[in-house]
Amino acid sequence: MKTKKGPGALVKIMDEKEIKTDFIPRLNISTGPLFILFEELIRKKDIPDRELIFSIMSEVDAIETFLDDYGASHNKKFFYFRELIGSIRWINITIFQGLHILARMKSYNLDITEQVKNRFINDLKKTITLYLTALKTLTIILQEEALKIGLEKQKAREKYGKKKMLIEIQKKILPPDIEEDTVKGKEERAIGIMIKFLESAEMFNTFVCNVKSEEEITEEIMEKYRSIFHQIESLYDTFLKNTEIEYKYQDFKTIRSYVALSLHLLEMGKALAHFYERHSDKVRRYSTSPYISNLASNVIIKETLREFILNYSIYFLLAGKSTSIRIFKKMGMEADEFIYSTKKLILYSYRIEDFHIRPVMPVTQIAGKYKLDTYLYYNRNRYNLKSPVELAIAIPDIREGLSKENVEIMIQGPRKSVNEVCEFLKERCGASEKDIVCSLISSYIKI
Repeated sequence: MKTKKGPGALVKIMDEKEIKTDFIPRLNISTGPLFILFEELIRKKDIPDRELIFSIMSEVDAIETFLDDYGASHNKKFFYFRELIGSIRWINITIFQGLHILARMKSYNLDITEQVKNRFINDLKKTITLYLTALKTLTIILQEEALKIGLEKQKAREKYGKKKMLIEIQKKILPPDIEEDTVKGKEERAIGIMIKFLESAEMFNTFVCNVKSEEEITEEIMEKYRSIFHQIESLYDTFLKNTEIEYKYQDFKTIRSYVALSLHLLEMGKALAHFYERHSDKVRRYSTSPYISNLASNVIIKETLREFILNYSIYFLLAGKSTSIRIFKKMGMEADEFIYSTKKLILYSYRIEDFHIRPVMPVTQIAGKYKLDTYLYYNRNRYNLKSPVELAIAIPDIREGLSKENVEIMIQGPRKSVNEVCEFLKERCGASEKDIVCSLISSYIKI
């Protein structure tokens, strides 16, 4: 009597025969369109168009998913092919975002000199060219690896057709209005979006100026700020674009342009940081190709992140700060109550008795006069200076530090409030101001 078989396992390990007769033929079919695109990319001597790079990105995403479905990253024979595909994906994203900026430069409303604009475009083209070389290097190594793992040698193929490969680049999303108050008036909403931009720009500038090591410039931090500015761009397009307010105050379009530029630069930075953190060392370690030396070194990648991505992102965001001042003035508002500012103060240990609750608590009254919040930062903690409770928590922590040595604190918020709080602490506690120096970026220019 035959025994009934139960249901089969959900996962089956392929044997060598199945790999040769099933997996490799499928991989051959999956990679076919990508290698057509690679032939076109290598053939081009100048900078390619966005459509070609976007098509490569789409094919690579599909192949990466295919390989992951089969667990290629855990297989000795196929893991390096999977690693190369992943590397190509992130280098390709860097190039695509750069090409997108290049294509959009004429439509951006930028309040900068032609000299600065031309310098940025030249630096952008150099960066795109650098990583195009890296991408072409990776495609050659991938083709070598394809032969090693048993893929067929690519025969004469149909040629790349732009119309055939063109995929719609623009992504459509729903309005990001879940946290928006529907009662807000149009002008109040416009001011709210601008304040969010100014607060985020100041946070990013503060981060950059506090970076002590290149290792702090990570994919995680790039994604954090990329996400913030993407949300601001989406809010602008939902509530401000093509409205009476935007028409009345044309400088809003300039703010939108600075947000878009910084967003796409941070997209480039995120992709490069991901490649550096996840793929760069592995690709170099396991390669036997003589072409690997053409791949941008880790030192070059760090320099790109530091001197190009962060430097220009900050430059454009601070330019947006200057434009915001002009908008507030046109609206008849006092800009210093909305423009964000950051100051560092040194509190001296010999004045510890001047820094306790009674003499310092009036700071909450100063901060309370202003609509926007002012914060004190100390030892990685943030305290809202409008809150007597939070200040009462901060003071003992700072006094503990003062009992051992001088202490550095940071005050951040609307410029008028920050100036008033700092002057109070200087007079009452003997604090002195410390210059904020962005030492990591050699070419940093603060507007």
